[in-house]
Amino acid sequence: MRRVAISAMSALALMALHGNTFAQSKGASDSVNAQFIIGELQKEGFVPKLDKDDDGEPRLTFKVDGYEWSIYFYACGPGATETRPCVSYQFYSGYTSNKAVPLEIINQWNTDKRYARAYNYVQKDGKTSSRIEIDVLSEGTQANKSETFLAFFQKMKEAAQDFRKQINFRN
Repeated sequence: MRRVAISAMSALALMALHGNTFAQSKGASDSVNAQFIIGELQKEGFVPKLDKDDDGEPRLTFKVDGYEWSIYFYACGPGATETRPCVSYQFYSGYTSNKAVPLEIINQWNTDKRYARAYNYVQKDGKTSSRIEIDVLSEGTQANKSETFLAFFQKMKEAAQDFRKQINFRN
C-alpha cells in the first residue's frame, strides 16, 4: 500500500514538473524581441535605433509626430541585444518643459484615460518631464504579436496626442 502511495506521489510530481516545462516552452514562442519590433516599426515607416537601457535590456528610440519615443523591453533572456526573447515591452514618451505640469492635471488624465499612464519625473538636470507609458505583455498570451503591436502602437499614438493637448505641450 505504501509503495502505491509513493508511486502516485512520484507520478503527480513528475506531471507537475512536466506541466511547468510545457508552460515555459509554450510561452517562449510568443515572447518578443527587438528585431521583431524593429521590423514592425519599419513597416510603418519609422527608423528605430537599437541600444541598451541602464539595466542592459534592449531599447529602441525613434520619432513619432516629431516627438521622441522609446520602447523598453523587460524580463529578457540571454543572447544578442536584438534577438533576446523578452516577456514584455513598454511604449514611452516624455515631454520636458520649464514648468512642471500640475499633479491635478496628471491625475485627471489618469482618471479619464485607460491603458496609458502619466506621471511627472524630475530628471538629473532638475527639470521635470511629464511622461506617458503603455505596457504590453507578450509572453504567455498566445496573441498575434503583429496585431498586438499595431493595436498598442495606435493606442499610444492617440494617447500621446491627447496628453500633449492636455498638458499644453508644443515642440
